[in-house]
Amino acid sequence: MTDEYALTPELDAATVLRRLYDLGIRPDWWKLEPQATRTAWQHTGDEIRARDPFCRGVVLLGLDASVDTLAAGFAEARGSATCRGFAVGRTIFKGPSAEWLEGKLDDAGLKARVRANFESLIDLWQGARAGRAQKKAAA
Repeated sequence: MTDEYALTPELDAATVLRRLYDLGIRPDWWKLEPQATRTAWQHTGDEIRARDPFCRGVVLLGLDASVDTLAAGFAEARGSATCRGFAVGRTIFKGPSAEWLEGKLDDAGLKARVRANFESLIDLWQGARAGRAQKKAAA
C-alpha cells in the first residue's frame, strides 16, 4: 500500500473507502462501525460524496457494542450528512436471547426486553439527530 492509503485516526474509514472506490466497489449503502470523532465522520462523508453521488449513505454498524458505546457513536455521527441510521442486531437481541435460552426469561419477557432495547436505541438515535437539528437551527 502506498502513502496515499496510509491510515490515520481521523481518516481510517475514509482511507479504506478511498481504496475500495479505487477498486471499483460502489455499494448503495456502506455499513460502517462508529467513527471516533466527528472529523472522521466528515472525512468519510467527503469521500463518499466525492466518489459516488449515487451512494445512499452509511448505516452505523453495532458490532455487538453496548448501548452506552452506541450512544457515544450516535453522538459522534450526529453531524454526518451521510450516516442515515443504524444496524445493531446483536446489541438488541444477544443479552435477552441468552437469558431466554438459559430459561431466565419466558417468551413474553424476551419480546419485552428486545423491544425495550430497540426502543432505547431509537430514542438515543433520535436524540442525537435532534441535537444535530438544534445545532443547525442555531447556526
